[in-house]
Amino acid sequence: MLHSIIAGGLMLAASIPAQAHYLRTSESDCSPIDLRNEFQIKMRDQRDISWCYAHAASDYLQFVYRLPEQISAADIAILYAGSDTSRILTFFRRIFSSGARKEPPQTGFIGKAIRRAIPEGYCPESALPSETWTRVDSRSGSREQVGIMSAILEVYSLRSQVLAGRIRSSMDFPSSYEFKHLNREEFADLVLNTPKNKILSALRARACAGERKPYPHADFSTDFHFTGRKVFRRINQTLGDHAPMAIDFFSGIFDDYSHYKRKLDDLHTVLLYGRKFDPGTQECVYLMKNSYGEDCSRYDPRIQCEGGYLWFPENRLYPTLTSVLSMDRE
Repeated sequence: MLHSIIAGGLMLAASIPAQAHYLRTSESDCSPIDLRNEFQIKMRDQRDISWCYAHAASDYLQFVYRLPEQISAADIAILYAGSDTSRILTFFRRIFSSGARKEPPQTGFIGKAIRRAIPEGYCPESALPSETWTRVDSRSGSREQVGIMSAILEVYSLRSQVLAGRIRSSMDFPSSYEFKHLNREEFADLVLNTPKNKILSALRARACAGERKPYPHADFSTDFHFTGRKVFRRINQTLGDHAPMAIDFFSGIFDDYSHYKRKLDDLHTVLLYGRKFDPGTQECVYLMKNSYGEDCSRYDPRIQCEGGYLWFPENRLYPTLTSVLSMDRE
């Protein structure tokens, strides 16, 4: 998220904004909304790869188009990784983020990901999973679920072994990855004959072959804004229309509810999926659909967590925000 990198870079040394720096939402403008009651989207865990923007994009698209099957976030992320924007963002991430891995590209704009994905159509989650990929041991035939980052790095390693001459045929593979429409032999053929910089795109195309479908309508618009003192007006207007709002923010608050960590490594994209008014604190509280799975034990225990959905009051959410985005069909 280059816009978040720019905004975050300017804000790293800033003090936490006071409540007076934003317009608080009144009780009358914070009527209860819970989009879980209107459209259920399965909770996923991005695990060890920072494809949060792609998870948010796929969930947003599923909601807007009311699709019965979940959209593959991995499909959107791999498509986006081939863009010029992705290469620029990866460059910035390597410069500004401590310990950033060199591959695969992980950072993205949700708005650009949506605009890039719609003309391509969508690939179902069942064809190209977004949490784990299935590794098959060549000797025993046993299957194991592997986090996508580890799986991709292993695929790259297999290709490097091909180039080094240590793997010459499908019989030499110590393991392979299997998908609904890509078996072990086809996977081996893909790795043997595809350049490393095109291997994920080729895997995406083969895994989704025969299952990619067009979106019901191709006309859409996105409305992007940097955070400002009226940001909650925009958020509440969108939620008031019974639609989610995508936000970029610093996720350090997940680990420590009392502190606002402003590291570029902590930039994160999620959907706001509801709101309610807390009469005790006299604040509007927002429901966040995260992409860390259903486990609540990974968060600061002071955060109200409901199966991976998180509630944050305005005064906790505002200091972490960098930008917001909404999407509508035209």
